[in-house]
Amino acid sequence: MTWVYGYAGMRRLVASLLTVVGFLAYGDLGRAEGTCRANDSNDIEYLIFWPPLPGATPGSYGSVEDFAARLGTTGDGTTRQLGYGASIPVLVRDESKIAQEIKQGFDTAKRTNVAVHFNVDDHIGWEERPDLWNWYDPAKRGYNPDNRKNVEWYDWEGTPNRRRYFTPEGTSAPAPHMCYNSAAIEIEISRIVSQVVAPALQEEINKLKQENKEYLFAGITVGAEAGFDDYSVIRMLPRIRRSSDPMQMQVAKMLTQAATLMGEDKAPQSRLGYCSLTNAGYSKTNPPRDINQVLADVNQKFIEFWNKLFVDAKIPCSRIYTHVAASAPQDENNNAPIRIVFNPYARPGWTTYPIETLENGFQPLYDQLAKHGNPAWGGVEANATFAKPNALSWEKYLAWHYNHGAKLVGINIGASDPSLMSNLIKGAFGDPAIAAYKKFLKGEKLVER
Repeated sequence: MTWVYGYAGMRRLVASLLTVVGFLAYGDLGRAEGTCRANDSNDIEYLIFWPPLPGATPGSYGSVEDFAARLGTTGDGTTRQLGYGASIPVLVRDESKIAQEIKQGFDTAKRTNVAVHFNVDDHIGWEERPDLWNWYDPAKRGYNPDNRKNVEWYDWEGTPNRRRYFTPEGTSAPAPHMCYNSAAIEIEISRIVSQVVAPALQEEINKLKQENKEYLFAGITVGAEAGFDDYSVIRMLPRIRRSSDPMQMQVAKMLTQAATLMGEDKAPQSRLGYCSLTNAGYSKTNPPRDINQVLADVNQKFIEFWNKLFVDAKIPCSRIYTHVAASAPQDENNNAPIRIVFNPYARPGWTTYPIETLENGFQPLYDQLAKHGNPAWGGVEANATFAKPNALSWEKYLAWHYNHGAKLVGINIGASDPSLMSNLIKGAFGDPAIAAYKKFLKGEKLVER
C-alpha cells in the first residue's frame, strides 16, 4: 500500500503544497440510516500493519511473527487485536492467484495469531487485463476498439486515455484510467467478486469458525482512493519548479515525469471524467452544472457498487471498509470528498494522515460521522509522522481514532519517495509508537493530551 499523497485530485495536492510550508464476532448484516451499523458498540478494535513489516523481504508475509513478538502481545481476540495487511489481486490474468493469496493470508493469521486484513484495489492495478482497456494497439493482446468505453475520456468527443500519468500511489501506471460506470467493467467486477473472490473468502472464514478463531479475519478495505485524474495541473510546473521546498520539489519531479509521458502519447493536459459523465446522462449540449459534484456522485456510486457485491456475497458489512483520502481540502474542486464513503454496505474508512484538513485534529471526520449517526469506522491508511516526524504523539494519534468510534487503524509505511518512506518507517516503528501500540493492545485507555 503506497498511497502516500492522499488522493482527491492532484490539483488540490499541488495547490496545498504551494501554500502550506513544510507539507507534507461479526454481528449480522444490519444497516440503518444509510450506513453499516452492525456490531458498532461491541466489536473488536483492530490495529493493522500494512506491509512491509520490519525485516520482511519484498512481496512476502515474513516477519509477522517477529513483529508480534516485539510487541509482546497480539491482543485478546475479543476486544483488541493485532493484525497485518495483505492484498487480494482482482483484475488479474491468472485468477487462480486470487484464491492462493487469500489462503496464504489466512494461513499466516492462524500460524501467528495475528489477524489478516485484506486490501482490494478497485481501480489502479488492472494492467493484466488489456482485454478490458486496450483500445489503441492492434498488435498487442486484448485489442478491441470498443474498449474505449471502459476507459476515461478527456472531452465530450470521447478522446480516451492511454495510461495514467500519476496515480494515488504517486507514480504512473501502464493501464489507462478506468471508466467507473462502464457497463462492461461492472459486469466483470461482479463476476470476479461473486465467483472467485467471495467463495475463496467464505471457505477460509468457515475454517476459522470451525476453530473458533473468527477474530483472525479483520475484514477488507475495498478501494484505493478512487478519484478522477486532472492533468491540467501539469501547467503549474513552472511555478512549482521555482520553489525550494523539498516536498514541492518532489511534486515537481513527479509532474515533470508525467509531462514527459504525456508528450510521448500526445495526450492533452486536461481533466478526465467525460466517459463517466456521458454514462451518467450528460453531454456537450447538456453539461452538469457542477462537474466535480457529479463526479463525486459517480465516485460514491462506484464505491457503493463494490461494497454491495461483497455484502451480497455474505461478507458482513462490519468487515468491509471504504478508502478515501480525508486530508485533501474539502472544497468545490474535490471529486472524492469525505462524505462519499457512507453507504449501507460498508463501514466508512479514510486515509487519516494528520495533514491539510486533518492537521489540527479529526473534527472534520467526527462532523461527518455525526451526520450519519456515528457509525463505527476505520483509519484504513494511517501514520502519525507523515509530514512532521515527532510532531504528534502516537498515543494521541491512535486516540483520535479509537476514542471516537474507530474499529480499525491501518499503519502504513509504503511510499514512492525513499526519504518519505524512511521517515514513515522511523515513526511507525520507533519507541514512542511501539509503546503506544503495546498500551492499546493491553487494553489500556489511550490518552488525548
